[in-house]
Amino acid sequence: MKPAPLGPVFVAYLATPHHNTANLGSHESNKTPMDLAAIKTYCRAVEAGNLTAAAKALHITKSVASRRIQSLEDDLGVKLLARTTKGVTPTDEGALFYERGVRILDEVEDAAQAVKHTSDNLVGTLRLTAPRSFADLRLGEPFMAFMKMHPALKIEMNLTDERVDIIGGGYDLGLRIAADLVDTSLIARKICQIQQYVVASPAYLEKHGTPKTPQDLKHHNCVFYSNVEAAKQWRFGEGANAQAVRVSGQVTSNSGLMQLAAAAEGVAIATLPDFFVGDALKTGQVVPLLEDYTRPDMHLYALYPERRLLPLKVRLLIDFLADWFGKE
Repeated sequence: MKPAPLGPVFVAYLATPHHNTANLGSHESNKTPMDLAAIKTYCRAVEAGNLTAAAKALHITKSVASRRIQSLEDDLGVKLLARTTKGVTPTDEGALFYERGVRILDEVEDAAQAVKHTSDNLVGTLRLTAPRSFADLRLGEPFMAFMKMHPALKIEMNLTDERVDIIGGGYDLGLRIAADLVDTSLIARKICQIQQYVVASPAYLEKHGTPKTPQDLKHHNCVFYSNVEAAKQWRFGEGANAQAVRVSGQVTSNSGLMQLAAAAEGVAIATLPDFFVGDALKTGQVVPLLEDYTRPDMHLYALYPERRLLPLKVRLLIDFLADWFGKE
């Protein structure tokens, strides 16, 4: 869709000096007509749905965030946000301002990068979130290689295996491992495929027998990953050959390493992605099961908010990760 032109209110706003502004943390006067810090604060508030989260993402206090947004509303002469006990939502005028405000911020960042630096020397701060387990095992090397290439770039990482609100948290980028994505509000790029295995130790199989079909798992002790919906429903195959088996067991954990330990120590059967079990398979601690009945593959996705311009630092990091894992 072609971006709509700036409306008369914005043209007038840009052209007129503004002095009726709130104190934004320092005693300012004669501020520039378009306060980028205030616009950024407003856009983050809309994305997060509340001022507290927006302020946290920007490393400012809630009172500073409130004053910045009040400054915009005073200067424009319109109410941008509807405030309730549950949070904030944009008014009709606020939604219009948000749409253009995001473009302004992207344009400014892109212009600064183009004028001051090349793609060989990124600057600024990139905020991202990624699964902790995958990051600990697989992201350290590529991220440090990227940082060496761009020593002026700062990266803030929130590593957690819990699902994170990428927009609400003010993140530039989120990495997520999933078989199917449900975040329709985000743009997704597939980085690499991740294979899932069903594994057990030789000792477990010697004592309890080896399952020959997925249905045999009903009679075995299995370990579950608590961060996944329907963790006790293990799917196999695709399309007409798809089947789901409801399994049971002693251990439920939000740690893939704990699940691997349960399998390696002969306690249970586990289903785990390749980055967890690769080394254990090589050493024979665990062996693959049901190889004729494949588990649905998962993928590592790069997710980011929908914008007309993707910041150069985000685009280059995504390209770098896709190239890095594509060579494996």
